[in-house]
Parts: sequence; structure tokens; C-alpha cells
Amino acid sequence: MKFKYILLFFFLLPFAGTLDAQNVEYGVMVDTNYMLVGDQQYLTFVVRGEPGLNIRFPQLKDSVVSGVEIISGPLRDSLRDADGRWRYEAKYVITAFDTGVYVIPPMPITVEGEEYNNVLRTDPVAFVVNTYQVDLQQGYHDIVMPYDAPWILAEILPFLPWILLGLAILGIAWWLWQRYRKNKPLFESKKEEIPPYVVAIRSLDEIKENKLWQAGREKEYYTRLTDTVRLYLDNELGIPAMEQTSGETLQSLEQCPEVEDREREKMANLLSTADFVKFAKHTPLQSENAYHLDSAYDFIHTAHQRVLDEKAEEERRRKEEEKALADAGTQERDKDIH
Repeated sequence: MKFKYILLFFFLLPFAGTLDAQNVEYGVMVDTNYMLVGDQQYLTFVVRGEPGLNIRFPQLKDSVVSGVEIISGPLRDSLRDADGRWRYEAKYVITAFDTGVYVIPPMPITVEGEEYNNVLRTDPVAFVVNTYQVDLQQGYHDIVMPYDAPWILAEILPFLPWILLGLAILGIAWWLWQRYRKNKPLFESKKEEIPPYVVAIRSLDEIKENKLWQAGREKEYYTRLTDTVRLYLDNELGIPAMEQTSGETLQSLEQCPEVEDREREKMANLLSTADFVKFAKHTPLQSENAYHLDSAYDFIHTAHQRVLDEKAEEERRRKEEEKALADAGTQERDKDIH
């Protein structure tokens, strides 16, 4: 049976039929003369001629002949050859699901030009469809599953920009959700940095205006008063008073050059009275409450002035050192000249 197929195949050996019809060449071809069941190949109609031709190729639908099915097409294309002539093509993807020799009969191609109108017919084309030889004595085997191939960098690179974009979007969405959950604005304007001295004086002015101890709110009064002083010590003098006890704060003040003995005594009285009010429910006299507020004002004013004096002294020394270095350089240059 196989020998008959081969004889018939060579008898109908496929080739691109050509005909010189007023300088027009045409034909039909297949990619291969031998294929396996289920494989696919191109069936190509070709016409070569001068520019300006109107070509109408065969209009095939579901099948070419019985047993040869059309998968897709036609795919039309045209290109200019090196000799200046045009090549027109129409391609169909075909397949067959049964063995045998299939012959594609002559097909009409209409070629219209300025001087002629011809209907040309292609030569028949044959190809063989064969199948795998199965040894039934070996029995049946399961279908081999696909092998897992590792990912390579060339396969990942096309997706990398999209992965990074997705991560960026997720990061932005998480940040927006955190801002929304904490009831914070999306964009915060840069706050003006207020000096510690100004913050402390404003806080003392607010305490004075609220008249807390006049209303019998001594505990709140001393809490805000000591917090104001402690915050000033932290921001201006570098003493972590907000985290210290009263005793620890007084020890830190003894090592602070900006605070003298008189100011330390005022702070000792203020912190001691505040502790009695907050923890022992002590009720100071009205005059004592006013005294401690004035002491806080005086302490902050005095300490801040000493800070300013030290900065001015440092600036004066820096300028003197720069001037001395400049004078020394000038003297060295004068010696070199002489």
C-alpha cells in the first residue's frame, strides 16, 4: 500500500505550475510533499507579473478537497522582486486527519490587466499524509505529561516593567490607605519651625490667660506649667526632662552651664510644689501659684538670653580665629616676597 502511494506521488509530483501568458507567471505550491496526520502546512497561490494587475485568487471556504481542511486563510500579500516585477500571493493553512495521497485539482486564477483578461488554471498538486507506526504488541501507555521547564531571564524581562509597575501601584495604594485610616491629609505642607523659646513663652501666655488655678484647677495648672518648662529644657538646652523625674531633671540642671544657682532653686521649688499638687493633693496659696508662673517666665527668659550670649561669643571667637589665620597667611606671603 505504501509503495502505491509513492508511485502515485511521483506520478503527480507537485510543482509550481507556470505559464508565460503575456509575461505573467502563476502557480500553486505546498510547503512539503510529505506530512503526518494532523500536521499543518501552507497552500500558496502565486502570480508574478507587471505592476497594476488585478488578481482574483480562488475563494476557498472550509476545505480544498475531501479530507483536506482549511484552518485559516486566505492571507494575502504582495511584494516587489529584484527584477521590478510584482509577486502576489494568497496563503491558506491546511491540514488532514486521515492518511493517503491528496491531489489538489487545478484552480482558476483570474488576471486582469490593461490589455488582457485571462482566467488561468493551476496544475494539480499532490502530497502524502502518513501516520505513526504503532506496535500493538507493546500495549497501551499513559500520555506523557509536559516537562516543567525553569524560567530563564529572557522570559522574565518582558514582564519585569509590569511587575515593578504593579508593585508601585500596590505601594501607593497601601500608603493612601494608611493615611486615610489615620485620618491624615494626603499631602502635608511643610510646617514653619518655631524656636523653642517662642513656643515656651506662648504656652505660658496661654496658661496665664486660661486662669486655671483661679478656677480651682490647680492640678491641671501645674501639669501644664511643668510640661512647658520641661519641653523647653528638652528643645533648647538638650536636657531630656520630659522623660525624667523631678530629681533627675534637677541633677541635669546642675551640669547645665546656661542655668545658675538662682534659676535652679526656682525650678526646684516649682517641681516640688507641682509634685505635691499632683500626687499629694496639696492646695497652694494664690500668691504661690502666681509666684511659680513668674518663676517659669524668668527661668525661660534668663536661660534663653544665656544661650544667645554663648552663640554670640562663639561667633566672635570664630571670626577672630578666621582673622588670625588670614593675618598669618598674609605675613607668610610678605616674607616670601621679601
